[in-house]
Amino acid sequence: MADIIVDAWMQELESKLTEAFGSRLALVGLQGSRSRNEARPDSDIDSVVLIDSLSTTDLETCRSIIAGMPHADLACGFIGSPETVAAWPRHDVFNLVMDTRTIRGSFAFMDTAFTAEDALLSARVGASEIHHALCHTLAFEPEALDAVLAACVKNAFFVMRALTFARTGEYPESRARMRQLANDAERALLDAHDAPANVDADALLAWTAGIIQGSHSSAPS
Repeated sequence: MADIIVDAWMQELESKLTEAFGSRLALVGLQGSRSRNEARPDSDIDSVVLIDSLSTTDLETCRSIIAGMPHADLACGFIGSPETVAAWPRHDVFNLVMDTRTIRGSFAFMDTAFTAEDALLSARVGASEIHHALCHTLAFEPEALDAVLAACVKNAFFVMRALTFARTGEYPESRARMRQLANDAERALLDAHDAPANVDADALLAWTAGIIQGSHSSAPS
């Protein structure tokens, strides 16, 4: 697979979106592993696009633009409107805002002064989703376990970041930084990013249960 110069890719996307939407284009940003310089060759290009008064026609236009981009098969992300994002539940929009590097515009249309309570609820909801996915898979779809573990390990990183923000006010910018701040259980999950099938399912269940029940500490050990 050819190397992707993601900043050039995003600039091309931003230019095409500006041509299509003009002043209605409120924000274009990049999130995920490519924004953190941690991408694999096949990593998604996670863009964030916010358009004033978004309609289904706008979404069809976005789809057409992205389909014409190079490496369109890797494109994914979040498309919405600033007015809706501003009203989104705080715990759910927390990681979206904190993980996005803006290319055009900003999140100035909304309150981005997230509190420790916002971050902690984000972590607890994220941990609940991981916990449920693992329980359901082990009980009903064990043949899907490898794929589910990969998704759980990916999502655990965002849970850790939210926990760290709740405790310290820092949103770790990378996996490497998160590893410096992590406890032993968290480091094991971070280290499993490239081999999620090696994750100890019992340890993952216990870790998420501790967060849900409020007994988890994100202090290093």
